[in-house]
Amino acid sequence: MHSSQNSPEQMLTSMLGPGIAVEVAAPTVVENQLFPDEQQHIVRAVAKRQAEFGTARVCARRALARIGMAPCSLVPHQDRSPRWPPGVRGSISHTQGCCAVALTRSPDVTGLGIDIEEDTPLQRELVPAICTPEEQQWIGRFGEDARGWLGKLLFSAKEAFYKCQYPVTRTVIDFHDVQLSVDLAAGEFSVAKVRPNGSSWDHVRHVAGKFRRGSRFIVTTAVLAATSKP
Repeated sequence: MHSSQNSPEQMLTSMLGPGIAVEVAAPTVVENQLFPDEQQHIVRAVAKRQAEFGTARVCARRALARIGMAPCSLVPHQDRSPRWPPGVRGSISHTQGCCAVALTRSPDVTGLGIDIEEDTPLQRELVPAICTPEEQQWIGRFGEDARGWLGKLLFSAKEAFYKCQYPVTRTVIDFHDVQLSVDLAAGEFSVAKVRPNGSSWDHVRHVAGKFRRGSRFIVTTAVLAATSKP
């Protein structure tokens, strides 16, 4: 099973490669580093949400600088998806003690998704809601000790895939709308089946997924190459 003791930033950087800027930080209150409209957006949010939102915007502006973009306000869309400057593809993820952003201007990348989860077992009662029957059969081939983290891996991989596909298709999908195939030895996953139909999904199926398992986190990435367009 593919594993790494590296930090989330190192894992993301190694999976995404050159041309994609990665910034990671621990969530903290950064109100004085936010634009006025960003502050207004979270004025009624609980402290945890304010820390995650603010840290994500600080990380995003650092990543924007690394790809040659000026700092700007990053208030999300009404559907809560990230709002990036024109020509930028990106993704945000945060979990307990970690906030990460990945951004690119590369014309070779159409979609980008990342996800970070604590490396704790997926609760057994959640497995049927997250995993398709075929995925549950795959998990069942492993010992009891492995099943929990494999369930969490599928959860994280589907989150990364969703973030990657949504800006392309503008389609809300459920966990059972996509079935993944996982290569544990290679640290990779791919889309085996996806329920929605239509021309926009013909190339979304070709998303390239990767994962790493560190000492505390499971980290997944999903990248849709421009060459995957029909």
